[in-house]
Amino acid sequence: MTTNQTPQALNDTVIANGYCVGCGACAVPEQSPFKIVMDDYGQYQSVLKDANVIATTQNDYEKLCPFGSGASNEDEIGKQQFFETCEYNDQVGYYNGVFAGHVTEGDFRKQGSSGGMGTWVLNELLSKGLVDFVVHVKSETAAEDLHNIPFKYHVSESLEETQQGGKSRYYPIELSEVLKTVRNKPGRYAVVGLPCFIKSIRLLQIQDPILEERIQYCVGLVCGHLKSAHYAESLAWQMGIPPQDLEGIDFRAKDTSQPANRYSTRAKGSVGEKVTPTSQLFGLNWGAGAFKYKACDFCDDVFAETADVVLGDAWLPEYVQDSSGTNVVVTRNQDIRDLIENARNEGRLEIDDLGVEKAVQSQDAGLRHRKVAIGYRLHREQAVGNWIPQKRKGPANKITPRFEMRRQQLRTELRNLSHQSFLRAKQTGDLQSYLTEMRPLYERYLRVQPSFLHRLVSLIKRKLKRILSS
Repeated sequence: MTTNQTPQALNDTVIANGYCVGCGACAVPEQSPFKIVMDDYGQYQSVLKDANVIATTQNDYEKLCPFGSGASNEDEIGKQQFFETCEYNDQVGYYNGVFAGHVTEGDFRKQGSSGGMGTWVLNELLSKGLVDFVVHVKSETAAEDLHNIPFKYHVSESLEETQQGGKSRYYPIELSEVLKTVRNKPGRYAVVGLPCFIKSIRLLQIQDPILEERIQYCVGLVCGHLKSAHYAESLAWQMGIPPQDLEGIDFRAKDTSQPANRYSTRAKGSVGEKVTPTSQLFGLNWGAGAFKYKACDFCDDVFAETADVVLGDAWLPEYVQDSSGTNVVVTRNQDIRDLIENARNEGRLEIDDLGVEKAVQSQDAGLRHRKVAIGYRLHREQAVGNWIPQKRKGPANKITPRFEMRRQQLRTELRNLSHQSFLRAKQTGDLQSYLTEMRPLYERYLRVQPSFLHRLVSLIKRKLKRILSS
């Protein structure tokens, strides 16, 4: 442990400049001066308990934060964890297995957003005696797959409990309370999380020997970005359930008549339950980034590069037509790879060896935004004198093609306006004011398209790539 950094340093850099993702890592150490609160925009944020606080523990708080100065980056953590047994790819990180498929046994696939692999991996770790507990996100109660809000981290130790954590949760969560439970309750744990959350766990383990010993496996989720609580409220309100009446939501209700990427939203309120095709609701264009945390625009990790295994959707032509869903899976830990290959041999999984390039293709848009365009976003922040976190890619005053710079500017405007306009809508009880403010900017965003020449060159490159790989 180090003693040089004060809590005020983290407060003045990451927190004051809007880069806190609300993971809760800084609130985990004993006698931590930080606490996690939900702000007016529906985002978890770290705040100092006392503005005049001085260091009260031996922890270096900037090195606990995934965006903090001096914290190890994903390449450095990944190398320490996986270098001896894995290959490396600059988009995916380290890997020793890349798969696509789904669970064929039980109700895992039916109860999951995609192929059911996430809950299945957790259950295998439990049933094979590799862990005693699973730390994952679920609601306090659940009925017929519709989970009540708010969502939070829980500790589970049975299949029944872990299955309550199935499905995607586009909702803010934080780790501090559950990791305190891990510290106080002996046992072996597997923890599920978004890329930045898994990174924060790895950083905590460097400074906390108890968490290092007890957290045996980190299960990551492929991530586009984290949403505020207002995202769920905005969808439900459009369905006729105002924010104060929202009781539960399923962000990805499967529609057996549609491809896997065309799902519905189910919401429950005092007026009953409503189901609406997601395509009919405003704010669902993931690339536009409504209700996104600012921190997410400065994260360069899509494939949870510090996790032992990462799972996401196989958004590939050969899989997307299957409405039941298909997972892309990247393993970095031999135990988990063995679980998958043994289950495939036993007929409990239908899973293909995918190859790392196909995994990259499955998340192409997210990787371009996170890995390439981050340099331009860093430049824009730096150009107006703002503090910026140190990332693997430095600031870049331009990116190609040129239209992408305008798209990045509009995404930032959409992110900011969504938070501001929806808060005003809640305060006045007028949903239409939010939609009226957002739509003109969103339509401008949609009009920013590549030129004919750029589209032609891209088409030729894609065809050549297919020919060369066939």
